[in-house]
Amino acid sequence: MFIRPLALLVGAALLAACSSDEKVTQRDAYGRYATTSDYKSMSRAELEEAMNAGLIDVDKRTAELETRASTLGQDAIEELHDQLDNVAECRTEFVNELARLRAALDKDWPDRRDDVVDAYTELRKKLDNAYEEVFEET
Repeated sequence: MFIRPLALLVGAALLAACSSDEKVTQRDAYGRYATTSDYKSMSRAELEEAMNAGLIDVDKRTAELETRASTLGQDAIEELHDQLDNVAECRTEFVNELARLRAALDKDWPDRRDDVVDAYTELRKKLDNAYEEVFEET
């Protein structure tokens, strides 16, 4: 008597959970997106998704750095401006490499993977360095 409604409820809950449109990108213990060792095993779509998520994260961390530096005083702000040039240059290089990956033919995209990953890794290093330099000024 209660088995059928219970089975329908469980089935509906399972269907709702499986049909979620939300895509989850894996992060490591530090909140960073997939490690470079994972990039080789990704499909093209997965790599693009990880790179897009990484770019969003970089932009978010850059904005956070700007906000925090503005509260630390003039020395931190001056160092921020010095560091942001490097970050912006690396970001542009990464976005260009990502565009080349998207434009590559299916047979050629694996050859673009290393260039995109290298540009992303360099961008993350520059941003991490900017954090260190700005907060060193306090």
